[in-house]
Amino acid sequence: MMIMSINKNKRNLLGITSVVFCVISCIPVWDTKVAVVFRNCTNDTLFIGVSHYDNIDSVDFMLFPHYNILANSNVDTTNISLWQGEFFENKKDFFVYPDSLCSIDVPSLSCIPDTCYFFLIKYDDAKRYSWDEIRAKKLFRKWIVTKNAEGKFDNEIKY
Repeated sequence: MMIMSINKNKRNLLGITSVVFCVISCIPVWDTKVAVVFRNCTNDTLFIGVSHYDNIDSVDFMLFPHYNILANSNVDTTNISLWQGEFFENKKDFFVYPDSLCSIDVPSLSCIPDTCYFFLIKYDDAKRYSWDEIRAKKLFRKWIVTKNAEGKFDNEIKY
């Protein structure tokens, strides 16, 4: 009688363990973020807007510094008013120093078929001119990036 009870307990434990393992292995990992990293290969400190379209007013995202953003916290960003919208309101410290890394999360780039438009605005111009003046005087550069055969972007931002 004791042997049947032990075998039944082992079988139940094995069954429960299998079910728990299957449930855990089927849970998707929602919080993983994968970033695409770019390098500012210019000699300028830049704000970099990312768009699916060849229009500076269609910018949806900004590249964020790949270093601690708090490093920019003592830099004067008053009077900087770039792209409009809720996403951009607290992004005045999202500028990228020369020869520094910057990133964007993959979901932001995943909906772009083959081409991505980066709009580069110099920090000094953002401080000196209004958003309307930057657009009217075309005080920005456009960097067009296309995916290569492996589906990756050129990651060196340059003029």
